[in-house]
Order: sequence, then structure tokens, then C-alpha cells
Amino acid sequence: MICHPKVFCLFALVVHYNAPAKDALLQCKTMVMVVIMDNFLSESCGRQCMTLDKDIKDMVKAAIENDLAAPKVPKKRVPKLKCVWKCEHAYDFLYGHRVGYYKGLAEGLVLERYRRQLTEHEDNEVFEITESHARGLRKYFAYYKVRRRTR
Repeated sequence: MICHPKVFCLFALVVHYNAPAKDALLQCKTMVMVVIMDNFLSESCGRQCMTLDKDIKDMVKAAIENDLAAPKVPKKRVPKLKCVWKCEHAYDFLYGHRVGYYKGLAEGLVLERYRRQLTEHEDNEVFEITESHARGLRKYFAYYKVRRRTR
């Protein structure tokens, strides 16, 4: 018979029990250190109160600013991009790709640091950071728009 792990305190040791055969007492088999942050936060103040760390915000902002300062990919690559990714408008695709990259960057840092996904509030913070740079990003990717020739 195997019992479920027991939680003894906020930052708990989870003890896995394994009962040997024939009326023997439960004995401790293994101990694993687990941080039960999500359970605590969901009971005390909800997941909404978590905010992104300042260094994560700074990394996302730095990535955006570095992208805006980087040289553009030559326009001659756009037809291949459209063919490979099956998109009609390369500039929209590239804009969406980069915004997704910024969210993935923040998500990866939180996953590595806290072993969890972004909360809704943190996700909104990443959106606000990218939204504050939206004008510059749109201008940067407008370079890839196909200009109609006028006579």
C-alpha cells in the first residue's frame, strides 16, 4: 500500500511512504524538498499578486531595444520566409514572431527560476512592456511591407 505525500508546513518536506508487507509500520522511504509556493499564494492572496522580477523586466526591455537597434534582414529573404511559413504578410509575421519571442523569454526565465508558468498578472506585465515599444517595433517591421508603386 502506498500513501499519498503529506504536507507538513508552508515550505514543506514531502515524505513518500512505502508500507512493507504484513502489518508492518509505515517507514520513510525517501524525502524530497519541495517548495509549495503556488499552494500558499492561491490560498493567501491569489496568483494575481505575483509580479515579474525587475531583472526579468529589464531583460525583456533590453531584448526589444537590441532588436530595434539591430540591422534589418535583407528584403530578398522575404519571399523565402513567406514560402516556408506560408504567410501572406511578412511584416505581420515577423512582428508577431518577435512579440512571441519576448513572452517566451520571460516565460523561460520564470520557468527556470521558479519552476512555474507566468501568472496572468505577469503575462500582462510582459504585454505592457511590449506594448510600450509597439510603435518602434511596427516601424521596424514596416520595412518589410510591400510598397505599391504609384505612377
